[in-house]
Amino acid sequence: MHTNASTGQEAVVNGKLFLFSLYLDFAASGNAKWAARTIAKLAEPLWQCSAEMWNVGALTAIEPIRKMIAEAAADADVFIIAASSLDQRETKLIEWLDSLAARNANRPVPGLLVGLLGDEENRSRELEWTVEQFIYCARQMGRQLVVQWMESGPMPDSGWLTQAVEALLARKQSACSEPSRWGLIPTLALRP
Repeated sequence: MHTNASTGQEAVVNGKLFLFSLYLDFAASGNAKWAARTIAKLAEPLWQCSAEMWNVGALTAIEPIRKMIAEAAADADVFIIAASSLDQRETKLIEWLDSLAARNANRPVPGLLVGLLGDEENRSRELEWTVEQFIYCARQMGRQLVVQWMESGPMPDSGWLTQAVEALLARKQSACSEPSRWGLIPTLALRP
């Protein structure tokens, strides 16, 4: 699923912010959507946001689709992984995340890896192992890691996410302000 978000009004844009979400189960897809919407609201109107969202099952699709997903994930400014239950180790997911570190990401600044894990009814025995793997993968991919335990019902306060996104946007703004070292356009105007 690929979506583009824009404000519909004239705004000066610092650049683009690409969000990539991967969810492990249907219940977690709502958490991934919530995080992507929250990040887009924080970034807009100064950043033009686009987002992709995939089910983990797509990682076993035919080679061209797997390659497209891996490239999108590696290049994303924000990579969201959501799982409502971690009753078993997701070793295939971790192996895939580890393989992304070998890709030459098309990002001028360190990105953000957001882990949305668990829910109130599915307290996980594998949470500690998963977080340790996320820490390792985030380092290998050059990303800041933010992990949040998701409760069932209304989404939690987004203050934890706001801080991480603001830090990412500051890094991107700094990179956009530098001379065209990365081939970025420092500022452009969006019109309806």
